[in-house]
Parts: sequence; C-alpha cells; structure tokens
Amino acid sequence: MKYFTIIALILSFNSFANVFEKINCASYEPTKHLNKTVLKGTVKSEVTEVGVKEFLESTQNDSKPRIWKLELLDRATGKYKKSFPRSSPYSDEKTAIEHQIIQPHVVINLGKKSITASNNGEFGGELLLIDENDKITLIERMNVKDIFEMPFGLVVTSGLAHLSWNYGDIHFINSDFEIEKLYSLVGMPVSTWHLESGALLINSYPSGSQVLTKNGYMKRVQCIANKAN
Repeated sequence: MKYFTIIALILSFNSFANVFEKINCASYEPTKHLNKTVLKGTVKSEVTEVGVKEFLESTQNDSKPRIWKLELLDRATGKYKKSFPRSSPYSDEKTAIEHQIIQPHVVINLGKKSITASNNGEFGGELLLIDENDKITLIERMNVKDIFEMPFGLVVTSGLAHLSWNYGDIHFINSDFEIEKLYSLVGMPVSTWHLESGALLINSYPSGSQVLTKNGYMKRVQCIANKAN
C-alpha cells in the first residue's frame, strides 16, 4: 500500500506539472526599455541627535503631517535623501534623526515626470514619483524588483524572501500614479523580461514562472529555454 501511495504522488506531481504551458523563455534584452535606467541601488545612512526638535516641528507644519521628509539630490539618477526620527543609538530614551542617501535601482522617465524604485531587502523599499518641479511623492512603501511598460500601462514587480517570508506581487500604476494590485506571484520575483510576444515573464524564488499577457491576464508556465543570467 505504501508503494502505491508513493507512485500515486509521483503521478499527481507529473500531471500537475503538465498543466503549465511550456514556452521558450528566451532572455532579457535591455534595449527594449529605452526609457528605463537600471542602476546599482545603494543606501548610505547617518544618525544624528542634532536638530531633532526643528525636524519634528517642520513635519507637523506640513499640510499633510508625516514623520519623514524626502529631498531630491540628483534628477538624472533619482538619488534622494530620506530623513525620519528614530531612537538614538547613542543614548537611552532620546530621539535622533536618521538621514539616508538612497540611490534607486530603477528610474523610469515619463516626459517631465519620473518614477523611481528602491529595494533594501528586509528594511523595505519605496516607489516614488518625481514631478516636473522636482517634488517627490511617495506612491507606495514596498520592495520593488522592477518596473515594466505593458500595452495597458506600467506594471511593478515586488516581493521579499527573508527567513520564513517568501512572497511576490505584480501591480499596475494608474493614470493618477496610484498602484493597484493585479496578481500575487508564486514567490519573490528574481528576474523578469519581455517575451517576443510582448508578454512579461516573471521568474520567482526558489522556482516557478508566470507570464503576464499583453491583455493583463496571468498564467503559469514552464520554461524550456531559459538563458537568464
């Protein structure tokens, strides 16, 4: 009986694998994304106890009170400074201000506006909008893997694999620069590129591939030729 059970499980796994459409996954071609710049994402941090009171007062004076500030440092690369209060590492029961210099790893140019994406692993990431006046607006706090242009608009892949966590999502950026979740992925996206058909292939960790079609539908696939680096 034990052997019959094992054979049944093997057959069920094989039949389950066969439901995935087998496709030639080709390889990533960066020349297809002329309005996108891919950079090495970095975060440099400095913590100070100087100017805490003034910082907190300035955030409360904003039209929309918040506990962080964003300042654009370089329009071309989307580099920005993010400042926020935190507990002081130097003394107990004191507040300090952490200043992070963040270099996004993806910049999408949209005429006079830009969208930038950062991913700092377990410490989070951000999807930002830079307008024609260099004002930065937070679209969403998320670990962004990449941004791609589809016939129906821009889509964002995001996710995280850390300890017991392993999740991924794909979102749509609407005309108001807000995100709408389209689908959950089978895991954190590790590589994504356009296929010859114009569909978007997403490979997830530790294994598993999905395709977002040009019409916005998602399906599971099995790559029979995968040359991703």
